[in-house]
Amino acid sequence: MSKPFRKILLTNDDGIAAPGLLIAEQIAAELADEVWVVAPEHDQSGVGQGISLHTPLRAYHHGERRFAVSGTPADCVMFAMAEWFSESAPDLVLSGVNCGANLSDSVMYSGTVGAVLAAAHLGLPGIALSQAFRDRDQVDFTPTRHYSAGLIRDLWEQGADRTGYSRACWNINYPELPIEQIHGGRITRQIGGGIVGPRLVAGTDGRGLPYRWLSFERDPSAITDPQSDVVALRDGYVSVMPLHPSRCDDNLADSGFQAGELRL
Repeated sequence: MSKPFRKILLTNDDGIAAPGLLIAEQIAAELADEVWVVAPEHDQSGVGQGISLHTPLRAYHHGERRFAVSGTPADCVMFAMAEWFSESAPDLVLSGVNCGANLSDSVMYSGTVGAVLAAAHLGLPGIALSQAFRDRDQVDFTPTRHYSAGLIRDLWEQGADRTGYSRACWNINYPELPIEQIHGGRITRQIGGGIVGPRLVAGTDGRGLPYRWLSFERDPSAITDPQSDVVALRDGYVSVMPLHPSRCDDNLADSGFQAGELRL
């Protein structure tokens, strides 16, 4: 079977040493003749689409076409495009495999997702891959490893002639289930309600000074919409969510235009 992509750029938000990145490299190797890895030097979970404007970026060589960058996932995409791909862009940006699902309200904070949104802003298609787990010490990436290459092929074959597909990006989440118990893929929507609110975890440093860790109070059980990504995983499906790089609410903007000019 021929490979659908000539070149894939691979990144993540868990860092260059993350086990999920090795899984993503195996997936990418099935899909492209050439795979480049440009990943954060350290864990960058929760940075969203943030970029580094106040600190310089440094790249560290980790093997053939494999680099760590001292920045965010979005930095990695920008750095790679400026440093190695200014004349020949990759056909796809693949981000992950994230250790843990990126669902509901968490999508907007995800560095894994932030990388593919950064790619879309540069006119590149992107796919974020995330594997759900119950025990962080025993994350099983088997569902992602088993199904991703075929799913990505299918997505691209279905959209090959679609206008604007060159900038398409997707957020794909896999349930923590044996592969024989996964029923298939389901197109989903981002339905909020999984995050109840922010939470501060208090602590004291070595000098006796107080600090706070920012965290979230979560309740995914509150989400019951059958079109949501949370319910898809709960039902034993892979969640396949199309993303839009624009933050504009087009429907609300259209209604505003219909109402005419606003008074100041």
